[in-house]
Amino acid sequence: MNKQELQDKKMGLAAEAEAILAHVQTEARSELRGDEQAKFDGLHDEIEKISGLLQRMAKQEALAEPDGRRSEPNQTQSRQAVAGKVTQRDQDLALRGWLLAGSESADLTDEHREAGRRCGFNLNAKAMTLKMAPKALRSLDPRDVEDWEKRAAMGVGSGSIGLYTSPDSPMGALERALLAFGGMRQVATVLRTASGSDLPIPTSDDTSNKGAILGENTAVSEVDITFGQLVLNSFKYSSKLVLVAMELLQDSAVNVPEMIGKALGERIGRIQNDHFTTGDASSKPNGIVTASTAGVTASGLTATVTYDLLVDLIHSVDPAYRNNGKFMFHDGGLKMLKKVKVLQYSGDTTGVPLWQPSLVAGAPDTIAGYPYVINQSMTTPATSVKSILFGDFSKYLIRDVAEVRLVRMDERYADVDQVGFTAFMRSDGDLLDAGTHPVKHLVQG
Repeated sequence: MNKQELQDKKMGLAAEAEAILAHVQTEARSELRGDEQAKFDGLHDEIEKISGLLQRMAKQEALAEPDGRRSEPNQTQSRQAVAGKVTQRDQDLALRGWLLAGSESADLTDEHREAGRRCGFNLNAKAMTLKMAPKALRSLDPRDVEDWEKRAAMGVGSGSIGLYTSPDSPMGALERALLAFGGMRQVATVLRTASGSDLPIPTSDDTSNKGAILGENTAVSEVDITFGQLVLNSFKYSSKLVLVAMELLQDSAVNVPEMIGKALGERIGRIQNDHFTTGDASSKPNGIVTASTAGVTASGLTATVTYDLLVDLIHSVDPAYRNNGKFMFHDGGLKMLKKVKVLQYSGDTTGVPLWQPSLVAGAPDTIAGYPYVINQSMTTPATSVKSILFGDFSKYLIRDVAEVRLVRMDERYADVDQVGFTAFMRSDGDLLDAGTHPVKHLVQG
């Protein structure tokens, strides 16, 4: 089997194991039966074997002779290259060639140039365009990342587009870095669009209108539906400059594309999460805190909260949104809530913590029975601070333009033997609220 066939088999085995767990959860059981346990363990043993083989294959492919070529060229890949098919190795070499192109010409080998030619990519271009996966990564769980990378790889084309869509280079690292910061991308609905033109989202609140009983020969009254509109823009974000020493670019043992993608993604991820959280909609996104509606005020409480106030906050949100409800707060807010205890009976002076750790693998910890999200872009509890949010955060829409532009700056830092890279990404965000207020906030007194 080749690498792709092994990867496909691994994903199939993982899907079988996931189906066993899903069946157990459906039947509300807390453990696997004997035959299920044996099959589940067998599947994971096979997955481990395939993972080990894939790792060994990757190490073998990374071996190179002093001239930078493989000690044992892969005959299958060579035949594919002769036939004109772009391989993953071609893409990796072309991308590394582009990263090196601003240095002395001796750093570029004929292999880099040939790979660039096969991929239809100009190594001397100052900018390259990276295509984001059509569906955004929602979790950093290894199984979800693996599935996302597989789906992203299905979109990898040949020729001029192959290099730009390769998920294993800077784009995959950038996606993971974006997701890791703050929590907004984990719970929001992320939309990917091909262009950056204004994206109108229609809204309608017909909840105040009801039907009626009609008498005989009575005409039906007319009540029109009123529509509104939420428009998502595409604000341009920059990672600022990331400087990379030439030694790192020349060192084939360092995964430079992933390193650069992670650095770019972390910088953009930090500022975007701030804006998606507390942005004021003035030349920036409208943050979830800004867009949320007042639910409860903790009068006289600046650094604590009571169980009764949390119940009031939960029930200030319509049941239609409560079914998918979550809390969101700063880590300081979690610290505050972990200290809240609920008395269980008359005379109880200790109480039970409101925060409950999960006893089931994969299930989240809860506050008053609801999961929560830590968002460090929110403010720690203090006077007049919106310290706790509750509601359906999937109603917050994040719009990404599906292309990220990576720019290489050669001459600017040549005197210190470094190359500068910067990324540009266009995004916006806002809460889809037609008047039914899916997210409410608690304000400290």
